[in-house]
Amino acid sequence: MLNEHIQPISNEVAWEASASAWDKIYAVDPFAMPTQSRKWAGAILQGSGGRQVSRHYLFSDGHEAILPLFKKTLVPFTFSTLNSPPSSWGFGGVLAKEPLAAQHLEAILEDCSDIPGTAISVRPNPLQAAEWLKAAVARGWSAVPKTSHILNLEGGFDKVRKTRFSGNTRSKIRRAEKKGVTVEIGNTETLIASFERLFRRSIDRWARKQHEFGWLAQLRGHMRDSSRKFRVMANCASGIFQVAIASHNDKPVAGSIVLVDRNAHYTRGAMDERLIGRTYANYLLQAKIIELACSRKCAHYHMGETGLSRSLAQFKGHFGAVAVPYAELWFEKVPIFSADRTMRSGIKRLIGFTDV
Repeated sequence: MLNEHIQPISNEVAWEASASAWDKIYAVDPFAMPTQSRKWAGAILQGSGGRQVSRHYLFSDGHEAILPLFKKTLVPFTFSTLNSPPSSWGFGGVLAKEPLAAQHLEAILEDCSDIPGTAISVRPNPLQAAEWLKAAVARGWSAVPKTSHILNLEGGFDKVRKTRFSGNTRSKIRRAEKKGVTVEIGNTETLIASFERLFRRSIDRWARKQHEFGWLAQLRGHMRDSSRKFRVMANCASGIFQVAIASHNDKPVAGSIVLVDRNAHYTRGAMDERLIGRTYANYLLQAKIIELACSRKCAHYHMGETGLSRSLAQFKGHFGAVAVPYAELWFEKVPIFSADRTMRSGIKRLIGFTDV
């Protein structure tokens, strides 16, 4: 039984009329992720369909929270799923003026489990993982373990570079600069097109290393990240959505998509293995992104999912990013997410998939 002093005294769906409340809380939440902004919500709706069913909570102890939430019906079935946010759209979870206790989150999860729909998922900010996990266990939600890497940007870029970058990383950044590597950051059509070319080439490289059929990897890549999706992100999240391209000899060799607002979030990366060689372009690329995030006064740089890849974990660690375990939370009335996960795992075993 929840403490009566922190029961929600009102729950209401935050439709367009609640835009001001959403913006107000987003603006003061120090943990707010760009993927929890209303701009990003617009990109989600245009890019993946469905509708917004976000929730606005006011608790009797004065705490207030917004849960960005999206609902989609699975055609041709009548099943509907709710996600905060949908898969491949970053992190969700609540926005709040002040940190919420596990009991607040319990009340929120209890409310969510009563919303009409077949299954619901919440992918919270990893920095708030402990309280979310307590709430999930108490409310009977499933927890799917994941790992993200996060860099603390406290002190600004000079301090981060001097005290958190490894000595070897600083050396590689200098080598990249001496080799003539340049980095451009923005959201122009030219930068987006350059990134997409690098991204499609990277899919082939990942497929070879992961023992996956190239055509299957490309199909998955286009379904997850279509050309239209990148442009929807850029158009809807203008100012937040940034593309960073590292070039050598006037040719793009590596690229990243990063979202920069109250905090920064690295969300996509790619490179051309044939051109990048020993230019160390990826090191300079990340350094410039971190410098941008610091200039925007971001508190943290979320370097994204790491999975089981040791090489990826090591690369992120070179910049001072720390592994942060967390869990994606599921509540299933019909096991849609579980069945999808089982099917994907079976296919990976069948083809000898290796996470690199």
